Amino acid sequence: MKGFLWGILVVVILVAAGLGIWGFVKAQQVKEQGRELQELTADTMVLKEINPSDFEIELAGWRNLAEKAPSIKQELDKISTIPGPLANKVFQFYDAKAQDKYKEAQYLQILLNGQRKLDLKSIEPKSKGQIETILAEFEKMQNNLTQSDISLGPEFNTLKTKLEQEAGTYKTNLTDLYNKMNSSSPATQISAAGLDKAVDDLKDALVKSLNEYVQLQNEIKRDIANLANANWVWPL
Repeated sequence: MKGFLWGILVVVILVAAGLGIWGFVKAQQVKEQGRELQELTADTMVLKEINPSDFEIELAGWRNLAEKAPSIKQELDKISTIPGPLANKVFQFYDAKAQDKYKEAQYLQILLNGQRKLDLKSIEPKSKGQIETILAEFEKMQNNLTQSDISLGPEFNTLKTKLEQEAGTYKTNLTDLYNKMNSSSPATQISAAGLDKAVDDLKDALVKSLNEYVQLQNEIKRDIANLANANWVWPL
């Protein structure tokens, strides 16, 4: 009986040792895979979270991702051993949405510039000369949006339509006010609350959408880092 128990113990020890060695060998393969993924994705996973109070978006990172995503996706297709959950995230990050996110970032930057230059949040009365400057900036913002042909996904349609409606009303009222004033007219307060809110609502939606992509990026980077730092994995 003792011999039988000792035999079982020896078998258990040998199996455990075998699993340990096998898990270590597998970990080296996982490490190599993680490092390969780090090298492949490092140049494009540099997106930073956007603060709603920011005035400038780091567009270079979004543009770089949009330009390189197709070629990186082709390289990823050649790696058949990426763990399923990580593969789903990686392919989601480098699919056509990468181009969409760059457009969203561009649109957001134009809104930020326009809101600031139009001074939409100010309640200070404006002279005719100031209103003329604001009208010129408004035209510039509209031209930037139309000439650059920046389209947004259907999830933004309602907010974009509201913005366009408020922008039309704002321009009409501002133009009428300007035409009624002369060089000696007193400064007049501009009604911009509707347009300002419409800009804020679309801005918030764009920031949320872009930051969700940044969060996806950060999850992928953590998962890849875990692969690259693996010392032992369950081999079976």
